Amino acid sequence: MNAQEAISQLSNALAIVNQESFDKETIRTLTKFVDDKHKQYIERGLMLNDRHLIMHGIVGALSHYEAEKDKEKFEKKISSIAQDS
Repeated sequence: MNAQEAISQLSNALAIVNQESFDKETIRTLTKFVDDKHKQYIERGLMLNDRHLIMHGIVGALSHYEAEKDKEKFEKKISSIAQDS
C-alpha cells in the first residue's frame, strides 16, 4: 500500500471514530496495515471503548504516512534535479 492509499484509509477511520457510534470491525479493517506501536493504541482503545486511544493510534499512523508521502515527493524532486544536471 502506498502512502496516499494509507492516508486515505486512516482519514476514513478517523472520520468514523468521530461519529456518535461506530463499528469496531470497520476501524480494524481500515487500520489493519499500521505498525505494531499504533495498532496497540487502536486495539486497546477498541477494547476499552476509549476514543482517545483509538484516535491516538490513528493520528500517529497518519503522521507516519504523511512523512512517507513527503519523503517520496522530496526524493522525486531530487531525482529530477539530478537528471537535469
